[in-house]
Amino acid sequence: MKILAFTSILAVFLFSCNKEKRYSKKLIKGETWSVESISVDGTSLNTNSTWLVKGDDIYETVSQVEWNPGNANNANFEWQFKEKGKKWVLNYLQNCEECDGNLTDELDYLAYNLSGTYTVEKHKRKEMIFTSTETQQYANQKVEIKLVRE
Repeated sequence: MKILAFTSILAVFLFSCNKEKRYSKKLIKGETWSVESISVDGTSLNTNSTWLVKGDDIYETVSQVEWNPGNANNANFEWQFKEKGKKWVLNYLQNCEECDGNLTDELDYLAYNLSGTYTVEKHKRKEMIFTSTETQQYANQKVEIKLVRE
């Protein structure tokens, strides 16, 4: 009886972890994603840019994205799927060279402002949509991020 209970608990644990890993692999697998749109309460932010996804194994390192708008000013953030792939967390990552505040640019501030917990609305091989009303800057406003695999 104890073996059956232990096996059941282990199976539930493994399958729950596998869902987050499966969701993460779809984002990592794409490597470069085009930011189709970012909107706040229906107002589009000008974000003609790409996300270069870094990391191979979500259990060894925290996955990161290098946000590239096409010029030299990149921003970086960490991300993670949670709650069996139903939630996605974006967290701005400040680089050491930006620590004094003089080298931060608009994209760094935008990445910081968008930091928060998102609901996964769409999670397909070539398209993902995340929404949130719990971001750093836009609390109680609907933020939507649409990504398309390049």
